[in-house]
Amino acid sequence: MNFIKKTTRFLLLFATSLATVQAEEHTVRTGSGQATVYVVAEDELHNLSRDRAEAVIGATSRVRAQVIGDTDIRELVLYPKGEARTESNRRVLTREVLVRLAAGTDVARLAREVGADAGLEIPYAPRHYILRVTQPGAALKVAAALATMAGVEHVEPVLKRKLAKRSVPNDPLFNQQWTLRNTGQNGATAGADINVVGVWATYKGTGITVGVIDDGLQYSHPDLAANANTTIDYDFRDSDDDPKPEGGSGKNAKDEPNADSHGTATAGVIAARGNNSIGAVGVAYEATLVGLRLIGGTAGDTQEGAALSHGNSDIHIYNNSWGPNDDGTVKGGAGTLALAALKNGVTSGRGGRGSIYVWAGGNGGEQLDNAGYDSYNSSIYTISVAALNDLGRRASYSERGACLVVTAPSGNDATRAQGTTTTDLVGDFGYNRSDVYAGPPVPDDLADRNYTQNYNGTSSAAPVVSGVVALMLQANQNLGWRDVQEVLIRSATQTDPQNNEWRTNKAGFKFNPNFGAGRVNAGAAVTLATTWVNLPAMTSTSAEQTNLNVAIPDDNSIGITQSFDLGTSNLRVEQTVVTVDITHAQRGDLVINLVSPSGTISPLAELHNDTSANYTAMTFRSTFNWGEDSKGTWQVQVSDRRAGNAGTLTRAKLEVFGSLRATEPPVITGFNPQPVAAGGEVTLTGTFPAGSVPVITLENGGVTVATLTAGSNTGSQIKATVPTGTASGTYGLKVKFGTPGTSGYAELGITTFVVGTSGGTTPQYLITGFNPQPVAAGGEVTLTGTFPA
Repeated sequence: MNFIKKTTRFLLLFATSLATVQAEEHTVRTGSGQATVYVVAEDELHNLSRDRAEAVIGATSRVRAQVIGDTDIRELVLYPKGEARTESNRRVLTREVLVRLAAGTDVARLAREVGADAGLEIPYAPRHYILRVTQPGAALKVAAALATMAGVEHVEPVLKRKLAKRSVPNDPLFNQQWTLRNTGQNGATAGADINVVGVWATYKGTGITVGVIDDGLQYSHPDLAANANTTIDYDFRDSDDDPKPEGGSGKNAKDEPNADSHGTATAGVIAARGNNSIGAVGVAYEATLVGLRLIGGTAGDTQEGAALSHGNSDIHIYNNSWGPNDDGTVKGGAGTLALAALKNGVTSGRGGRGSIYVWAGGNGGEQLDNAGYDSYNSSIYTISVAALNDLGRRASYSERGACLVVTAPSGNDATRAQGTTTTDLVGDFGYNRSDVYAGPPVPDDLADRNYTQNYNGTSSAAPVVSGVVALMLQANQNLGWRDVQEVLIRSATQTDPQNNEWRTNKAGFKFNPNFGAGRVNAGAAVTLATTWVNLPAMTSTSAEQTNLNVAIPDDNSIGITQSFDLGTSNLRVEQTVVTVDITHAQRGDLVINLVSPSGTISPLAELHNDTSANYTAMTFRSTFNWGEDSKGTWQVQVSDRRAGNAGTLTRAKLEVFGSLRATEPPVITGFNPQPVAAGGEVTLTGTFPAGSVPVITLENGGVTVATLTAGSNTGSQIKATVPTGTASGTYGLKVKFGTPGTSGYAELGITTFVVGTSGGTTPQYLITGFNPQPVAAGGEVTLTGTFPA
């Protein structure tokens, strides 16, 4: 019957007291039995008369609620323990208490006993009553008292919260935008979307700037104009500050618009203005757009580098729906300056937190191209994005790759016609043109030619992710570039779970060469970003083998294996990079895999139709080892899968990027011999601070009776000698490292350690592990090992 329980001592502070107290905690149970621990905010009140929050300065909130002299009504504010202090988590404590009474219980009597006023029975909830109190905060005390009284079946203080409007944008095309809210439109799979609608109640991308590196941006478009920033945009093709699209009406030989329409469609996916009663809506529909015109004509490395670094103190995210040709034969692609700009961007961009580079994974899937063959996508500094159709499956054109981070909806592939609805060039110039589609009415596209419903490709998937990142950064602008990647990975949804290429790595992350970590999930990503603690500084370790002459046998699936021993390196892996030099007459015959010490396989190069020769300084990237350990032996496997050509591996390099793990806590896993004679040597095995000389003692009833002489400590083995003359018997053994009271101090114990003549077997009782570490006060720790049953 104790439906409300205080977990710390309740202190009722009167108006004469201004003492600071520890935060009060209260467990509130609803009628369904759901329990939530709330913490009273000491620095905040809710002004009920004006329906707004007020900061508290110079006293606790409970005191201020009682001593403020005006006529406004102020109430205490509570937040769920351990949760972010957001508007959605905020609860206002009212002066009402809800009770459910056993039949025949006198509500008036109970109310008098706790100093409250009793209300009438609630008509739609039999035996439920509202009791009212007069003082701010008194509802907690009254509820606690009622919980102990006979006849009270349930009690809870009534809390107020702000309810979100469950409205959707009023843009007329929103209901067909399955990428944002998939209700099964036109036979699609309901739910195969990015889970964004609920995010918009709090975050819309406001204050976040996305640079659209593309063929131009029609910033005068009625659905883009409100979000366009034309003060820092630039045209790198014409070297001027006007990135508007160029080109006339009609189409070219490839059935593409003569006008530059790609960038305007891409921009609409990111941030077409929402709730403006026209057209479509973008993922982050109040984000700022900056046009950076680069592609569509010829562009050199200097232009690419300049575009990727342009305005990186103002631009948070760079969307890149472009890359080298997607025919499977182009390897690399990025120039020296482009790669340098990416590295500089993650170092200096966004005030040192790092520019975010989102990249389309490529549309050569039907030509067996792979995102990992493209050096933009194989850079650890980019977020490589694959594409899905409206069933949540890989779009037929979407390229596979171990470099993929996430995938996003796009559609309009060889199996499903439904594409992405977005902005198009105004009038008869873009994708939705009269020379392509008869109209009006338009049978294959929209009647409103300012929009198209047929945008597709990874060009359309990448801006979905850019929009999601904008929402994440509005929630937490302190996220570093690596944090953005990990939040996307951790929050992704396992799309097409029946696909048999899903694998779980040693750290528990799921990856698939078709999807990366899965379908981007805006709601989960924003929730995780809100409370995210940034990763430690990035570091790396590497190993390289040069001047090799290792023959790759022709048409042999076993091939060759080169091993890289990273020894005792102690990195939590984020990304891995493999660089190879291989001579081979037809490099498309080769399959290249990276195998981590824990057995995770990253498919770096797959069998494809590239008849060109050799891999020269070819770099591949994998995200599949995220969270794993770096230490141990890694393998690079190369095999030839078609007859006719053999090859030679001449160089291989492995680089592992991540952060240093916290030092593993020392642990004893074994000791022998047992018994050990006085004057004899015992060997302890386990994990120890290498080189540290421990203090090892025999204990009897908590009293030290002898100190062993510690010998060598290899980190996995310690030898020690029992003093001559030690009496035979059963002792406890303590092993201490460091100085008590310092961060490096550790104390290990063996409960049963026998000194005596040899012979016989004594059970070894010892602790072999414990977790979690650290453990919170009041939390539970699990010890593993061998103990008396």
